[in-house]
Amino acid sequence: MKKLIFTLLLGFIIMTLRAQQPVEKTLVWDGLERHYLEYVPTSYSSGNAAPVMFCLHGMGDHAADAFNAINPIDFAEAKGWIMVFPQAVDWTYSLPMNLGNFPMGPSWNAGIHVDAPVMFMGNPYVLNVDVNPDVDDTGFLIKTLQTLEEAYNIDADSVFFCGFSLGGFMSHRMAIEHGDVINSIAAVSGNVGSAMSTLTPVANVNVLQIHGTADTVVSYDSASVSYGQYGPYNVGLGAEASTEYWRAFNHCDSQAVVELYPDTHPDSLTFEMHSFLNGDNNSRVALLKVNNGGHYWYDGEHNDIDYLTEIYRFFTNTLDVTGVSEKAKENLLSVFPNPASDFIMVPIDGSAEVRLFDLTGNEVLHEHTQGRINVSMLPNGFYFLNVSAPQQHHAKVVISR
Repeated sequence: MKKLIFTLLLGFIIMTLRAQQPVEKTLVWDGLERHYLEYVPTSYSSGNAAPVMFCLHGMGDHAADAFNAINPIDFAEAKGWIMVFPQAVDWTYSLPMNLGNFPMGPSWNAGIHVDAPVMFMGNPYVLNVDVNPDVDDTGFLIKTLQTLEEAYNIDADSVFFCGFSLGGFMSHRMAIEHGDVINSIAAVSGNVGSAMSTLTPVANVNVLQIHGTADTVVSYDSASVSYGQYGPYNVGLGAEASTEYWRAFNHCDSQAVVELYPDTHPDSLTFEMHSFLNGDNNSRVALLKVNNGGHYWYDGEHNDIDYLTEIYRFFTNTLDVTGVSEKAKENLLSVFPNPASDFIMVPIDGSAEVRLFDLTGNEVLHEHTQGRINVSMLPNGFYFLNVSAPQQHHAKVVISR
């Protein structure tokens, strides 16, 4: 009997371990064998429609590397989402007249066109290039979605795309050309491609643009890139222009609601969300601006926010005004009285540095205190409190008289 119980337990453990790994799938599209990683949470049941989230890797990267970097297993298990990591096809750019070949690695046909004069080996040359133009990636991704819909009960209103770098550009292309089947996208350090910027999207899509202002791979202002000693070359719209592209199409409010995230980590970064609301068909567009941020995927363990958490909250429309990443919630404070009229008390020992921010992200108070904060001079409204004592703590404060 004990042996039977042990065998069953061992089998359960093995099944659980297997369930914790993505499964590689293949399909043939446009004459090519294409690959993608699929992770289905153990809680999936055909009786309940599941959201699906596509995650697109950057240029030269691979689906497995993107899966390991984002590490979505706990997220998928907690939320019940099916996660898909497709693989791009290798691309080699060949200069004319046998001047040279440049292997670029796996690259999405994301609608990027470059047309610029360059000097190569002392000779003038006009760079006229499209990234991996002969590969039908949009068709492959749509076919992958259709394959998932045949195998699983997919929530048609919860089809999401996110991507990093070139994968972000590809996410924009998918939204522009296939927004009739995509609810939302999130593009991290990837923008609306140059060949896409003149097109009109087929439908309203919720769009989250995430970009660092110090990105040296895809520049924040102009989406310029360099390759070794060559460049910079413009490959699309800048981060703010990409946001405006979608805001204007969706007819969202022209004035953004600005949300400042608490500065909880010594990472030299600050994060702010600019949300444009009330678009056609309840669409939303947002820019998550990373001040001093580079070409990275930031997480809540080392940074003030966690990208995957914020993407989930945007996709599900659960962003609050003063967003705090899931990993920061353990540092929330309960201040009193709240609502307050004249002062608030902060439960701390000793002296602490405090900052108070309004809804637009402006700092309205900065002082050192031993627990009592005078707020009598502030107008009625909602505020966000950041306390360093010695670690960071946070609280929402309502001032009402």
